[in-house]
Amino acid sequence: MILTLHQSQTSFSLAITIQPSPDSLRISSFTLEEESYLGDLSQPLYDAALIEMVLQGLDLIAFCAQRFNKQEVNFMLSPYEADHLTALKNLFHSISTHTTIHGKRQLLTLIIGDEFFETMESMTVQLHQRLWAHQKTDLVVRKYLQSADRTNAPVLSFLSLHKKDTTVRQVGNVIAFPKASQHKTAI
Repeated sequence: MILTLHQSQTSFSLAITIQPSPDSLRISSFTLEEESYLGDLSQPLYDAALIEMVLQGLDLIAFCAQRFNKQEVNFMLSPYEADHLTALKNLFHSISTHTTIHGKRQLLTLIIGDEFFETMESMTVQLHQRLWAHQKTDLVVRKYLQSADRTNAPVLSFLSLHKKDTTVRQVGNVIAFPKASQHKTAI
């Protein structure tokens, strides 16, 4: 069974191959496809999007494990695929490296229980707190977080907002400043 998650705001996607086995759930691929434009636009937003995709993938895997009545999930992944997961090593019961007929693989064992769900919830809260902290210094993050439709709007729309705010028209040696607002308020 191959499950695919797609993040509409960033166009990131995650393909997960799940294979039930007698004693555990086995994940044989965890392939994250990412768009590099977001890293150029805003590194904090890019990092948050990647982490959020991985956390959502793990949440989906935990749901599948519960449906198959499995307490243990074994990830047998290439080092490249495991790279996104080893950054979250606190979630895993064990991490080891093995040589197989398919080359070098990393085995990550995840135990699905109360501790897993508590750690996932804590990581999600920390992710959102860090993203909110970056809005002070990152205009793109600020515009994204202040948007009323951020759950559906692609991040590229925030790029166009960013360009409108920072573009200054130049004519020869004259710099045109942004026009003042037409709405004036009385004090």
